[in-house]
Amino acid sequence: MVSRRHGAPLVRLELARHLCTLALSMRPILAVVAACALTWMSGCTKIAARDLIREGNTLYHSGKYADAIAKYDEAAKLEPDGVTLFWNRACAAESIVLKMRDPTLTSDRKLYTDMALSDFKTWLDRLENQTEADRTAYLDHRLALLDADERCDDLLSYWLEKHNAEPKEEGWYSVIARQYDKCGRTKDADQWFAKRTVDFPQSVRGFLSLAIRKLEQLYPEVESGLQYNANYSEDERIAIANEAIALLDKATQIDPKFREAYTYRSIAFTQRQLARRYGDDPLQNTAQENLNRIFAREDTMAAWRQQKAICDIDQQPECPLDKPPEGPCCMLPPRPLTAEEEAADVEQRKLIEAEIAALTAGVPEPDKGKRKGKKGGK
Repeated sequence: MVSRRHGAPLVRLELARHLCTLALSMRPILAVVAACALTWMSGCTKIAARDLIREGNTLYHSGKYADAIAKYDEAAKLEPDGVTLFWNRACAAESIVLKMRDPTLTSDRKLYTDMALSDFKTWLDRLENQTEADRTAYLDHRLALLDADERCDDLLSYWLEKHNAEPKEEGWYSVIARQYDKCGRTKDADQWFAKRTVDFPQSVRGFLSLAIRKLEQLYPEVESGLQYNANYSEDERIAIANEAIALLDKATQIDPKFREAYTYRSIAFTQRQLARRYGDDPLQNTAQENLNRIFAREDTMAAWRQQKAICDIDQQPECPLDKPPEGPCCMLPPRPLTAEEEAADVEQRKLIEAEIAALTAGVPEPDKGKRKGKKGGK
């Protein structure tokens, strides 16, 4: 049933129905009018209104929302001080709004949204004994309607008022930021993500949310087939990854066992590794490209270590690679580099950095011929 409230007691309604039927069977018509007017007109009208509401409910459950509204409109004329029919008509109007996706129908959507908002409010105001559940239901429907009709200013005003009333409630920050996003105000959303870390400097989730916000810029477009967002240059992608890593570092400084920070830091290191540009043949690379190759290997190891840290936090052993596990274990990929390879990279990095320093001082780089097979983003 759509309705939430019942009308007059059943016995009283049935008595009124019986007497109304008796009156309508009398002749002539003037006698019927006189009988109902003098005695049972109120009961007859309410019965007729209830019948129309029931017809509207049937149409509503059949998905014929506009027809249901027409029946509720007729019922409202007979019983303008009712309660149930306003809830029902609001639900029907809301159902139409939620199904309206055609941008050319915005005026119709606004019309039905206004109807639903007004009727939900009338329903709530007319309840004799409002409960917290009633007020929550009204608020939920109101917010859903404002969102469906893209009434950004109304929604922002509501959430900002909630924040002003409860400035120490951290949850409002992410709600407001997401609302700004929905309204297409990305810069305002960015400010609220950052504001949360300032106002709640010990909130690991605040730093996590801002880091994820940064990382989302690096995620590839689905149809691109790439592992990174090619709309950013290599330098831009490295800078964004560095910002995310720094934020996640702050989160783990606050709580060293905050698992999600390690998960997203692994993603950040991987994205930074993908942004390193170098060629397949070190002999064909510039000194900077060979340094990028070392940096990429370091990023790969750093991403792996984040996954290893999660295993340590969960206190689970690594799953064996040569046989089925005998119990709970951590699915950790093989270590990308051995300790010996890492040590060799450290020495190689020193040599390359010395070469770059010499180049910076004016010593020309040896001609290594045509370069090809570059890795990393474009």
